[in-house]
Amino acid sequence: MAVRSVKIGRCSAALLLALSPLQSAVAQSSPSASVPAQSEAMSPAGEYVHSEMELVAGIRLNEDGTFEYGLTVGSLDERAKGRWVQAGGHIELTSDPRPVAPTITAGRVDVAPGEPFAFRVVAPNGADVPGVDFRIDFDSGESLQDYTNGSAWQLPADETRVPRFVTFAMPGYRLRSERLPLDARAGTVATFDLIPNDFGVADLTGVVADISTDGLTLHRPEGTMRFRRSSVAPD
Repeated sequence: MAVRSVKIGRCSAALLLALSPLQSAVAQSSPSASVPAQSEAMSPAGEYVHSEMELVAGIRLNEDGTFEYGLTVGSLDERAKGRWVQAGGHIELTSDPRPVAPTITAGRVDVAPGEPFAFRVVAPNGADVPGVDFRIDFDSGESLQDYTNGSAWQLPADETRVPRFVTFAMPGYRLRSERLPLDARAGTVATFDLIPNDFGVADLTGVVADISTDGLTLHRPEGTMRFRRSSVAPD
């Protein structure tokens, strides 16, 4: 079974701020469940599972045209729900309600006498958030790209240019901040606040899945994943 890895991005338990994994779509979809023979006319409604090292995912297509989806990989959980419609040999998904992506906004600035300029990305509980990609644009020259490691990030001591803007991104969570002004004065620590919104909820609007007799292949921008059918929906 050929599966292109789903690109989720850097993950940490500290990122899981607002997640409650969809156990019904993952844990309850037993790989050992027997699957009755499927005719071409059989509805695609039913439960589908995918598992590999450190990854388990499940999707349930309900007879009423709704779906539930869940995925766990490493320390990342994501979920989704919405509606599905069949069009020929594939189905089309629409998240309902459509999730609001998380974002990062500028917060307070604290003093740190004698220290180089630094900044933090913090969760609503005040904890530093690791694994956030960022790009710093200076008054001249090329940008600097790095990611947070769960503590305050300090401007390199040999950096003589003046930082002007910072942009944050977490592709696996559909997060990309605005280009935020950066007042990088020595002796200060700038705080940027992570606003979770629908953190951990995947937007599957427009995602297509090809249907076969024994499963489905889900095509997402992050990658393609093959699911095996584990049960059919009850009549």
